[in-house]
Amino acid sequence: MTMDGQDPQMANDVLSGGQEIVLHVLTICSASLSVIGSSAIMFKILQEIAQNRSRFMTPYDRIILGLSTCDIMATITYAIDQFLLPSESGKWSVWTFGSPTTCQAVGFLTQLAPLWAIWYNCILSYYFLLRVLSQKKRIFFVQKYELWMHLSGLYFPITAIIGYFGNWYEVGSGCWISDPTIKWIVAGIPTLFTYLSLIFNNMVIYAVLRKSLRSSEPAQKRLMREATTLMFLYVGCFFVTISPQLVLHILEDFFDYTNNDYGNIYPLLVLSAMTMPLQGFFNVFIYIKPAYTRFRAADPNKSIYFVLRQALFNPKVPQLTFLGDQSAASAIAEGDAVNPNQALFNSNFRPNSSSTIPASSSDPCNTIAEGSNAA
Repeated sequence: MTMDGQDPQMANDVLSGGQEIVLHVLTICSASLSVIGSSAIMFKILQEIAQNRSRFMTPYDRIILGLSTCDIMATITYAIDQFLLPSESGKWSVWTFGSPTTCQAVGFLTQLAPLWAIWYNCILSYYFLLRVLSQKKRIFFVQKYELWMHLSGLYFPITAIIGYFGNWYEVGSGCWISDPTIKWIVAGIPTLFTYLSLIFNNMVIYAVLRKSLRSSEPAQKRLMREATTLMFLYVGCFFVTISPQLVLHILEDFFDYTNNDYGNIYPLLVLSAMTMPLQGFFNVFIYIKPAYTRFRAADPNKSIYFVLRQALFNPKVPQLTFLGDQSAASAIAEGDAVNPNQALFNSNFRPNSSSTIPASSSDPCNTIAEGSNAA
């Protein structure tokens, strides 16, 4: 025993004040980056629509807007919950000045926003799957599936409200659902379903696109590869951000880890603090990747900063062109899509056939592909 009567082994397992501060600072920094990233996505989509009246919001835009909105709420929750926890909660003792009332608010927000953001990743994967499998026009997806996909997310505000009035959120290791059974029913099942859906859906998408690549034209192959890369980036970043926190919950609920054991898993806590709030930061680079590729092709000698700024804030995205590729007469030019993300997930869009890549990044690209029939 130490002089203060504390078991030395337990003293080593409990986080020090300095370690807690490191976790707090990492979480706040990551959350700030994520809010900036998700806000940039929302700004880009709304800016394109405001500046180009022929631009309309696609299902992909609406899903990404929903994901970004939930991510902003989730990352704000990550950043402030450490301050709103009661000091007697036993999880953190540094920078906490909350009360049982704020603990209930933290529990409500935790059940609402982060899980809703996770679910939108699931919706996004099913959107990609349906687009690849059906090869239908956008109106087919909108009429049959999209509304129900968005409405499925209401599960999380409903369970958050039920939990608030049902006293699910208690002061324990933190302010969230204290009953492990309820926690895994209302939160664990949707999260694991999202995990499995992302793995299964992307395996199917990869198999379908790989088969299509064998018989496609060079230009169409480029779009398919770009779309595949985009989908796998979304999945990879989701796993990176969510996995450490999921492992932490498994340790707490199935292996009896508590705040008294946090010293033993401090590296996992650091990894979780860095990655958990970062999804919006990763998503903004994934979302603008097609635009960045086209601005880079149009201005190969410009700096990375210049091209990145163009991809973020210039709604007039250049169109990729390919030497010697003759698109089918019924195909629509990629430039007609205005937003290059739209072209990636529609097999009817094809790049223009040309011997050069457009040099100006400021010219709007909305012409019909060479050789295409407007009728």
